[in-house]
Amino acid sequence: MPTTKSKLAKIANERVRTAWVKKWTATFLEGLQDLDNKEQIENYCLEQKTNFDSEVQKLSLERAKNQGKVVSATSWKNAAATHMSQIRNALKEWQKTIELTPGVSYPQQTKEGIVQQHFALLYMKYDHEFHEERKQPTEDKKNEQRRNLSPIKHLDKYQQTIELLLDSWDYRELAVGLIAATGRRMSEILSTGNFNQIGQFEADFEGQLKAKGEERKYSAFTLVESAKVVDGVLRLRRMHEIKEMKHWNLAEIDSGKNSTVNSQVKKYFGELIEPPHGEKDLSSKNLRAAYAAIAIYLFCPSNHSESLFIKERLGHASDATASNYEDYQVVDVNGSPLIRGAWVNRTGEEMSKPKQVMTNTRLRITVAAKEIIEDQEFLPYPDQLSRVEELIRLAKIGKQFEEGKLVNEVVKVVEVEKPVEVVKEVVSGTEKPSQTVQEVKQIVEVKPVDEADRFEEMGNEELRGCQAPGSALEKIRRSVRAIKAFNEIQPEKKARWAINVSTLEQLSGCHSKAVREYLDSDEGRLQVHDYNARHEFGFQQNRGKGSIKGVVTW
Repeated sequence: MPTTKSKLAKIANERVRTAWVKKWTATFLEGLQDLDNKEQIENYCLEQKTNFDSEVQKLSLERAKNQGKVVSATSWKNAAATHMSQIRNALKEWQKTIELTPGVSYPQQTKEGIVQQHFALLYMKYDHEFHEERKQPTEDKKNEQRRNLSPIKHLDKYQQTIELLLDSWDYRELAVGLIAATGRRMSEILSTGNFNQIGQFEADFEGQLKAKGEERKYSAFTLVESAKVVDGVLRLRRMHEIKEMKHWNLAEIDSGKNSTVNSQVKKYFGELIEPPHGEKDLSSKNLRAAYAAIAIYLFCPSNHSESLFIKERLGHASDATASNYEDYQVVDVNGSPLIRGAWVNRTGEEMSKPKQVMTNTRLRITVAAKEIIEDQEFLPYPDQLSRVEELIRLAKIGKQFEEGKLVNEVVKVVEVEKPVEVVKEVVSGTEKPSQTVQEVKQIVEVKPVDEADRFEEMGNEELRGCQAPGSALEKIRRSVRAIKAFNEIQPEKKARWAINVSTLEQLSGCHSKAVREYLDSDEGRLQVHDYNARHEFGFQQNRGKGSIKGVVTW
């Protein structure tokens, strides 16, 4: 029985990442369903594959022109190989939904024994020559980089920068610090990776990507104390922006956060290391390569193979994969390579203990309380610890609200009738009837705090020019109100603004530190984070809108 279009689309959507390839795959599978012998399948696949290659080449050419890049004869082949791998995954998933009769399938020896495979898998692939040709430019570039290793001259500043970032409450800065400290991939830090401290500069790591389905757990060195890394990861995962990503797949995390994270990489490490030879911009991948060079210098024993060391510590399956990260070397201020193993003797030091780790406590609760904690609609977080912490946060806010210690603002927009002055016409001597017009007015209801703040009494102009200590809080509060008032009169969601560090900095004129302190406070969580969540404002809500000062003011 043929698989329905909706099921084919679902298979393609789950196995393929690129939008147009998803549609192509679903259509391809639909046409494949009616074929019942090897010759038909072969002819169909070869025809479709030719059309597919033409489409990939056309799109690659268009993309290169738009980006001002030079088009090579093999530039499209890497994209084609990636897409084809995903198409084959969709094929393997689809064949589970049909009967693999001898007319449409062949036996293949696998690790699990002999299995039947659909004939399409014989033809929807690229040969060895194709792959060798597409890999050659990359291989040439890699070899040139190996002949021109980029220097890391200021290791002390590099590590100081990592420690600075690990203390940050900005998720972007913290993520970059963790990538630099551990050599992990961005998605591993933001989503899949977990660290368990086993030494002063060592932690067990699990959750590696690109492991071909294997569950790998291995020891990894950290470039700063491992306790700081463990604390940093746990703090990162509990941040509001990271919790928003709980339903994202890895492709969405990469595409959604890549440029944001890379901008912080350039900001903090741009003066400490250069991009590898032949590359223009610094990225999080370069921090992974820099980690490899620094880890060798600090922790690799003199009698240990460097390639084996990196293969084991970055979780690579082969020496060839490990060699992809040979871009840097640690040198002194004169550019001379330093002898490796500088911190080998420090690995046995007594460990500093993380402060953010979970403790095992015995807590007896009622069935009703357990049901509340496990209710992810009420407490929308994937793990129990985060749900308990959110429950505690809500209880703290409720207590402060009861005691009048927390500002609770509700912004409303109302219509006000304004009578128009009656005008008597001189010529006719008649009077026009009274008229009314509609006016939008902003009303702010504020629950007073125990101690009146003198800045609340200031007018807007006076407050904007005030630099007195403590005035920042009132500026930020008025900025929050202004954004909410603006959003209330917007008929469409796309015209509204999410409230975040950037918008509050622009409107209030306050330093980012003051804005972040407000957002991390209970009032900030109530007025901003919860507000954004209620209105379903994601991280892309403000994208492409420019500066908020052009449309909102107070």
